[in-house]
Amino acid sequence: MPHAEMSESSAALERTLEQALRSREFRAAAGRSDNVPNAVQLRTRARRARRAILAKAEEEYSRYLRARATAAPHRPRSRCAGTACRTGGGAALLSTLVPVLSAVTAEVLLLTGLALAAFTERQYLPEAFMTVGLIAATVAVGSVLPDLARLSGHARRRHPAPAGAGRHTPDRAIEQARTAWHMALLERGVMPFLLGCLTEVRPEDTG
Repeated sequence: MPHAEMSESSAALERTLEQALRSREFRAAAGRSDNVPNAVQLRTRARRARRAILAKAEEEYSRYLRARATAAPHRPRSRCAGTACRTGGGAALLSTLVPVLSAVTAEVLLLTGLALAAFTERQYLPEAFMTVGLIAATVAVGSVLPDLARLSGHARRRHPAPAGAGRHTPDRAIEQARTAWHMALLERGVMPFLLGCLTEVRPEDTG
């Protein structure tokens, strides 16, 4: 078993062991027994029998590993690196500057056209400024629309489907499989082992 999996199994055993020792079922059974081993002795026995206890939930553990392996390809990854990221950054900067510059230019041209219309009799001159200003305003709006559409798409992807929709994210599937493994470890492994210890006290147990 790889070291990471062994560490996770050991942590699960310790967690379920403490849960079982604090459970009402175990304390009631211990209250009906004579010469009950103390908590240190019970932990020592459980750790010695680690492999046998973990084997009781081997099927659920395998399902958990499969769920985790299935979810791995769906993890988000970096979309660029090195030159690609720098290129993307330049494109993002350009996409930000275009609508800003276009909007400023449109405002200046429109205001200039309005001012000329008030102070000159040559109507073609202010009309020319206002026409170019409207074109710049159109460019500004056209540059912003793709960004708005992209942000809207990101917002839809970031909001999960409502509860009860019948779709489970990979993380949810992993958590359900982990919970099922821990429950099986508790109910079929740790708890029966501890209850069995109540009827058998060995002299080598030390506190």
